[in-house]
Amino acid sequence: MVSFLLCLLPALLATTSAQISPPATLTCKTCFGETKECSFVPGTCQDNKATGGCLSVAEVVKLDGTQYTFFYKECLNTYKSDIEVPISFTVGNGQYVRINTTRCSNADNCNSGTLEVPTGSTTKNGLQCPTCFALNFTVCNSSITPCTGDQTYCLDFTGFLKKGPSSSPFQAKGCATESVNDIKSGDSLNSAVYGFVFTEATSKPAEKTPTPQKTTTTTKTTTTTKTTTTTKATPATKTTPATTSGASPALGKFSFALYLPGLTGLLLVKLLS
Repeated sequence: MVSFLLCLLPALLATTSAQISPPATLTCKTCFGETKECSFVPGTCQDNKATGGCLSVAEVVKLDGTQYTFFYKECLNTYKSDIEVPISFTVGNGQYVRINTTRCSNADNCNSGTLEVPTGSTTKNGLQCPTCFALNFTVCNSSITPCTGDQTYCLDFTGFLKKGPSSSPFQAKGCATESVNDIKSGDSLNSAVYGFVFTEATSKPAEKTPTPQKTTTTTKTTTTTKTTTTTKATPATKTTPATTSGASPALGKFSFALYLPGLTGLLLVKLLS
């Protein structure tokens, strides 16, 4: 019996040792900076290889008139954000959030590469959304704005915007990438400068921009036809002198000449007598 226990003891010790041994770790690059070389305070961090990973973030944010561009690398278990996908949205008046995020866990220091900031395209994509951004309970007066690039969804967010120790309620509407669908009510999104806590978050595919109606101007041409009236002269009608009843035209014209010799003869007879 004793010999059996002595044989079993090494196996029990090995099992106990395996249970209390630390989990396999993953080593990741760490740094922070305003350029993509991310050279400020470089180092490493470690997290559980089974559940963690290495993170790289490149972002550009402009919400209060100032543009912030940051790059950083860290262990995924220290990244306090529910949204871990590249996301980009524009809320009008030159205000936008563009965050590019990658995760890896396939090897130590797998996040050592350079990550690019999402570029803001100015090419219109034929879609449109209401856009506005308001802080501290001010009215978010939206206006229809053309969407650009790969922003093919419309977002409507309300919540709290954190910057350092301060927190302000906000409302935002705008054009966004399809990844905005991952944001749900109660989620948070963190950048190097801001922290978003969404109390309400909805999104839907953007609508097509209406095609302007072409206005066709019809010019009515009025053709005036000049009618020329030609009057044909009618030959004058030859007037026939009126004829005295009972006499021929010749008799009326020469009757005195016919009676003159007779009258002369009668006058001579009377004088001689």
